[in-house]
Amino acid sequence: MMYTALILASGLAYYATPMVSQEGPCDFFHSALQQIPHQSLDRTAGEIEWLWDGSIHQGCQIVFVTTDSLTTDVDVPDFDALSGSDMANLGWYPVDSLTADGAGSGVFGITNGDTLCLVRWSQPAYIDDDGEFVQSETLTMTIQCRTV
Repeated sequence: MMYTALILASGLAYYATPMVSQEGPCDFFHSALQQIPHQSLDRTAGEIEWLWDGSIHQGCQIVFVTTDSLTTDVDVPDFDALSGSDMANLGWYPVDSLTADGAGSGVFGITNGDTLCLVRWSQPAYIDDDGEFVQSETLTMTIQCRTV
């Protein structure tokens, strides 16, 4: 089987199965995240509730949970497909109409051929009673993919 490398700016390479395989488009993301220290990494396939609008589609979903203390020396891939990024170099493109960013969370769409994926991340932050910025140690990333 051929493997695709996702090489981060740090020079660390993640080797994963092809971007879209017969087993489903989540294989690449699951393989890349499996190499990151994590608390949990769950994969499901079949009917998924699309994060963007709640509609139901056939596809796959990855839910990844890690903490800052587990990833001190490792970059967690963000999977954006901005021009010049690792994902763009692998043939992915951003879907501007599927993008929302907020304080401590965001979601964005990416596409490659007939595969559409949503990547939602959350690491909540707040200002405490002393006016200090506090960010959660826990990072949660949900990736959903389907064929369009």
